[in-house]
Amino acid sequence: MNRHSLKALAEWLNISVSDARVIHRVEQDSRKVQEGDLFVALKGQRSDGHAHLHEVAQKGAYAALVSKEYQGEHFGLVLLAVDDVLAAVQKIAACAYASNPKKVVAVTGSVGKTTTKEFIAQLLSSAFKTAKTPGNMNSQVSLPLFILNDLFDEEVCVVEMGMSEPGNIAQLVKMIPPDIAVITKIALAHAAYFPDGLSGIAREKADIFSHPNTQVGLMNVQAAGFQEIAGLGSCSKVIYGLEADGGEKDFVLRRGERGFQILEKGVATSWFTLPFTASHLCENFLGAAAVARELGLSWDQILECAPKMDVYPQRFESIKRNGITFINDAYNANPASMKAALENLPKPNSSGKTIAVLGEMREMGRFSEAGHQEVAECALQHVDHVLCLGEFTKLIASRFQEANKPGEHFLSIDELKIRVMGLAQEGDVVLIKGSNSLQLWKVLD
Repeated sequence: MNRHSLKALAEWLNISVSDARVIHRVEQDSRKVQEGDLFVALKGQRSDGHAHLHEVAQKGAYAALVSKEYQGEHFGLVLLAVDDVLAAVQKIAACAYASNPKKVVAVTGSVGKTTTKEFIAQLLSSAFKTAKTPGNMNSQVSLPLFILNDLFDEEVCVVEMGMSEPGNIAQLVKMIPPDIAVITKIALAHAAYFPDGLSGIAREKADIFSHPNTQVGLMNVQAAGFQEIAGLGSCSKVIYGLEADGGEKDFVLRRGERGFQILEKGVATSWFTLPFTASHLCENFLGAAAVARELGLSWDQILECAPKMDVYPQRFESIKRNGITFINDAYNANPASMKAALENLPKPNSSGKTIAVLGEMREMGRFSEAGHQEVAECALQHVDHVLCLGEFTKLIASRFQEANKPGEHFLSIDELKIRVMGLAQEGDVVLIKGSNSLQLWKVLD
């Protein structure tokens, strides 16, 4: 952001402060605080930021956002006392953005939003000075911190918007309204918070189209099938999808012997190549290309970048070790992303086998059992041997055993790692995928 004084930040919260020192960064992790920072004392499930005020003061922080309920020492900090610390940091982020607005592209969805965001940023960087949310900074806390700390003189900002419960997307849109909004596929992610399942998730995701500033809403063809999405917002709607998908589409990706083509309203580009063939990655690239076209890039500019697209770490990332191909897709999981990964696995060598290391899909609520059974049936069609971690993955291991295929269940990641490294041999393909909290990527450490 353009650096603001402590006095200005306080004024946005209707707090009177005479201290005019310029704040360097806004941090909620006490370990990252440096001299000149504003510390956000959030209270989480595991720790309370108010317990770290002495620590951040010693590190040179100028001030802290604290709850009005806090009655402890100030340790030399200027304390900005508010009713709701999270709401306060979101408000100053909204004010900071309004003082330095950008052309904003926002991406949400249940599957592929980080990869789509990364591809969009890569394409737009060829024509604009572009900022993007790093990694998956898409939450109620991390997105406002990105706005406050990482936006300067860029022309375009590409942000990811995530949600775990109703109201999340609307709050993020309020902070940084998108000019162009993208919805990738809808799936049973965070389904525990949406008793009506896909309809409720679609309704929440559709809020990304709700702001009057939003001019264009791009939708994956699967998402466009939800009336909750297609019918919301006054923005013009654009639909994209693979040629094999049904439904009418404005942007279509075609695969042939010469590589790929994109059809924009029926008009085909020249043939081009991509550094991947997995259908879900190709779909993410198509969404990014559609955004680039909406922002005025030529097909020549887009297709020149196409062969250089980088897949983000832990998103179907291919890693070769000792002749074994590991597909690290361990960042997160829901039934749709699990099936996409299984269906797009590369083939092992003629003497090799395919192994799936699957962690359970969490926050599925009443859909947990059915979701894991669905993944089990898909895995049976694409995998020779499955190794599972997490309570609900017992269903997957059991289904393999019923089908006379090797299926094993483990109680710890350490046991799982030993088994993977003992089982996998040269020529094998090993998929690693599960909910983020399981940290299955440690199998490769």
